[in-house]
Amino acid sequence: MDEEVKKEQENESKAEKFVRLGEYRVNKVIEAIGRLENLSNRSSYEYTEEQVEAMFSMMEKRLAEVKGRFAPKQTKDNTFSFEKKAE
Repeated sequence: MDEEVKKEQENESKAEKFVRLGEYRVNKVIEAIGRLENLSNRSSYEYTEEQVEAMFSMMEKRLAEVKGRFAPKQTKDNTFSFEKKAE
């Protein structure tokens, strides 16, 4: 890595680092999805609907888990009051 680039990265803010790494990593995911799309070619591959469903189910589950990590943290209210309705 170039010394100048290394120095810039050391001085970047957390927001700048998020943007830099976020763009890089999302683009890598998009590339991987493109490679996965190649498997849909029935002249080269044979697969069942169950296999396809299993692949996408796992990816959707994992994506939902990761997306959940970005949600604001919910604080638990461990206090009791007759004024509060039971949820």
